Parts: sequence; C-alpha cells; structure tokens
Amino acid sequence: MAQRTPQERRLLDMAAQYMPGGTNGNQSFNEDLNFLVREGRGSHVWDVDGNEYIDYPMGLGAVVLGHNYPSVSEAIKKQLDDGISFSLMHPLEVELSELLTDIIPWSDMVRFGKNGSDATTGAVRGARAYT
Repeated sequence: MAQRTPQERRLLDMAAQYMPGGTNGNQSFNEDLNFLVREGRGSHVWDVDGNEYIDYPMGLGAVVLGHNYPSVSEAIKKQLDDGISFSLMHPLEVELSELLTDIIPWSDMVRFGKNGSDATTGAVRGARAYT
C-alpha cells in the first residue's frame, strides 16, 4: 500500500466519522486495506493520490466489462440527456424485455426493479403466485 497523503488521510478520517467502520461498502474494516478510488478504466483503478491498482473484485462482480467501457459509457451519456430513473416505462425497457426473453430459453416475461425493495417484493409476489 502506498504511503497515505494528507488528502487521503483527511477523507479516511471523515469516513470513520460518518460511516460505520469507516466504510460504506464491502471493503475491509481494516483501515490499512482501504483506500479511496478516484477513477477506473478497464481492470484498473486509481486512488485519490494517483496510485494505480488492479481491481480484482471488479465492483464485486457487477463490472463485467471493466470500468468506463467505451460503448457503455457513451450509451449512459446519451441517455442522461433524455433523463433517467423514470417512474413510468421507457421504450428501452420493452426492447430489453424482448431481448432477454429471446436469449433466456426458460423466460416468458421480464420484471425490472430499481432497488432492493422492488426486487424483494417481486420475489415474494412470484413465490406467493407459485404456491
């Protein structure tokens, strides 16, 4: 681990003051293993001091294409201009639903959720309907 700079020390001290264990994620509660990521490209991340690391967990599995994957980043930027996280359906949801039911042989329909509560509610409703 690189030597901590005053900037990183200040941020880690703030994290310890406002977040249990000084972390707001699945990082180690061992402060010596924590650092603050400023950016990521591909399989690499850089901390607030510019030190480069390989991100072996890749967002705990959620970053399968790597950080800042060009076509994904461009699609996100394009969609930001039109708005995000609508309470009503968007045409992309319909298109993605069709694609998912085409590529997942046992899937007849798709249900999306925007948070853990949506996912849990959907799972409970599905279980109730089945039983």
